[in-house]
Amino acid sequence: MRTGVLLGAWFTLAAAATPIAAAPIVSSVQVSPSAPGPAAAPPAAPSTAKPDIAALLTAALPADGTADVVLIDWPATAGTPHVRAATTVGATPAVIRNVLLDAANYRKIVPSLLRADVSRTPAGLPSIGWEVEVPLFNLTGTLVIHERPDGAEVQLVDGYFSPGKLIFKAIPRAAGGSTLVIDAQLDIQNAGWLIRRLVRLSPAGEPAALVAASYVTLRAVALRAETNGMGGARRPGATPAPPPAWAPSARVLADEKLAALRAHGAVALVGRTWSQRLAGVAVATTVGVPAPNALGRLRDPESWHAFPGWQTITPHAGPNGMGAAVEDNLPFVDLEATWIAEPGSSPRWTATDGVTTGARLGWEVYPIDPRANAGAPTLMALLMYPRLETTGRLARKAIASEPLLEHGLAVAVAFADLTAMKTALEAHR
Repeated sequence: MRTGVLLGAWFTLAAAATPIAAAPIVSSVQVSPSAPGPAAAPPAAPSTAKPDIAALLTAALPADGTADVVLIDWPATAGTPHVRAATTVGATPAVIRNVLLDAANYRKIVPSLLRADVSRTPAGLPSIGWEVEVPLFNLTGTLVIHERPDGAEVQLVDGYFSPGKLIFKAIPRAAGGSTLVIDAQLDIQNAGWLIRRLVRLSPAGEPAALVAASYVTLRAVALRAETNGMGGARRPGATPAPPPAWAPSARVLADEKLAALRAHGAVALVGRTWSQRLAGVAVATTVGVPAPNALGRLRDPESWHAFPGWQTITPHAGPNGMGAAVEDNLPFVDLEATWIAEPGSSPRWTATDGVTTGARLGWEVYPIDPRANAGAPTLMALLMYPRLETTGRLARKAIASEPLLEHGLAVAVAFADLTAMKTALEAHR
């Protein structure tokens, strides 16, 4: 897979597939060691009730609002990947709902819209003919806004990414404000020949592209709701920089109460700093390999050959364990770096040389009850702070144009790397 090209596709989709139209918080959660927890209690009898995904996502959100939660269906259905995500919002559900239902807000939510022609359908529903400028060509389409008691549903009825839908649900929080949940399904194959060709370069290409777009959309709506009444679109303004501590921890994703989420594929936490810049991502999935075996493999930098585009791995010993020098074979991006192991029981490394100096890569591994997790005995989580804004002109311009892509692309890259590693581990068990 030519990951550099795929990054361009993810940027294009994230910029184009979101044509819909806070007080600072501190994110300094320290990663917990991957020590085995107590033995899990026997699972309850299977229930025929359909799990409330929005409630489960809400339950996984950190109480302090330092991270967002993302659920990515995997394996994905070709043409219609499925992503859901949740974030906390410093606005009431009524304000969020009004933002979503007012078509005049959409250019304020997505500043890259070149055109947003508002009209009404024969049934009287708000409709927007949209156009977004992206590299090489423009994308166009039509969306229709449907009112919901708890939010809104945006249907893409014509043009690129149609048929598709984005369902927004705003849930009141006991402490004030709201939880905003997005449920996204788009026809990624109806995205023009270039994007369609690029996302096909990876088995994870379609859901990775959708997760970047969905996350950008979710946070754009949240930020607009928090500044409703003000002109323009609010975005993180600080310069991207590695935060002082590793964040977020994936420990909450190993909670047996979230087994219904893990059953869908991969669950992610996207950490935000006090300035709303990226603090890091943790993406987790179950793996059919015992935890000690998985941890042993993941401590070895040679396992990084599973990551798409990581061509040459040259291990070297360091004071805290094995590190490695990495060379890539990617167009448009430069991921070459020297990675040094950090102290601690969980395997993690920091880039100390190369354009991505300060980037972070690590693993958390948790034993889980296979009876509640489709037979899988282990949850593995990839922790990343990839510093994509330093990897080349394409990523730098994309993130400068839409700062929320720093987060969206990071979780997309981590998801693609995680699924590649899962495949590699299970192929050699």
